[in-house]
Amino acid sequence: MRVVLLIFGFICLTFTNSFGQKKTPKNLQQTIKFLDEDSLAGLKNLVKITENENLINWDKKIRIIDSWLDDKKSGINKYFTQKGINNFKFKQKIILENYKKHLSNEPINEALLLKPYLELEKKWSEEDKNRKTTDTLRGVYIPKDLEDCFIQINSFWHDSTKTKIKNWTEEEFSCNAHFGFGMSIRNNWQLWGGSRLSKYFNDLGISHPDHMSGIIVHSFHRYLNDKEIKLEEQVKHYQDYWEETEKKELKKEQDKFSTYQIGDTLEFLYNKGFVSKEQKDKYYDGYICIARGIIIERNEEKFLIKVKVIETCDKKGIIYYDNNGYERYDAKTKKWITPPKRIIKKMKINQTQWFYYADWRNNTGE
Repeated sequence: MRVVLLIFGFICLTFTNSFGQKKTPKNLQQTIKFLDEDSLAGLKNLVKITENENLINWDKKIRIIDSWLDDKKSGINKYFTQKGINNFKFKQKIILENYKKHLSNEPINEALLLKPYLELEKKWSEEDKNRKTTDTLRGVYIPKDLEDCFIQINSFWHDSTKTKIKNWTEEEFSCNAHFGFGMSIRNNWQLWGGSRLSKYFNDLGISHPDHMSGIIVHSFHRYLNDKEIKLEEQVKHYQDYWEETEKKELKKEQDKFSTYQIGDTLEFLYNKGFVSKEQKDKYYDGYICIARGIIIERNEEKFLIKVKVIETCDKKGIIYYDNNGYERYDAKTKKWITPPKRIIKKMKINQTQWFYYADWRNNTGE
């Protein structure tokens, strides 16, 4: 365990200098070259002696690798997509396992390296087709309701742990559990991605995973102390909290939108990317690539503004839409949609288009 902790300390420190670099590897072979250039001798030795299953600590950031993978357009991401690997953590593990083989002078067979992860991708894809009904996801049993949660928690916590929790106040347990135990509930029981347990809570009127785990935590403490669960009361509390939060967010959005009025001149923020490398470099290197537009219509219900472009610093104009070619979640159909192809839409001077208001900076600098 000491070795594992050390390796991630080294990774976080030694890879920091390369974070944000513009060049990224285009394939697994090139990741070796990049890591060799950035790694210290001590890090290399630790990678060599660490078991594969311990190469990744899910709670730590491997900054240079993450920077490659965070860039959806990077060469290494395109490589993985072509190979059929989409899971972020799988990509991290493959890169480090490949690097370990290189450091150990072992022969590298990319097909064999990718095979177990491709099998998992296929298995998980099949699981996802029935994730709201199946009892197991990602190798973890998913409780069907609150009582089943208690059974599962009882099975993996020792009596001494339950005694300690029982002696805490409900609020103490809630505070101590939210980022540790609560997070494991949200992740392992697939409350973010959707599962039969999340559906159980959805049917009760609870939609946010934090609120689901909060009810589980509070209820388990009451269960241990032989107190009434008061599930309906808890559900009502979170529903009221969510409603009040939405009202506050709506008011905040309305206040910001009110500063965008017809006739105002705005500066474009390039939230959908750049039409050229030159435009990108000018914008970031000296803030000298400014596009301006004038508001000609407003949609207060959807927080949209219709803007007429009056100035650009590139004859190609600006990008106002880019689907990135990646899946997106459709709130109406509640399904993930994969675009048939990459679509980028541009506009030039004197053309008009509807925008979400936050794509532009108004004159007050808001």
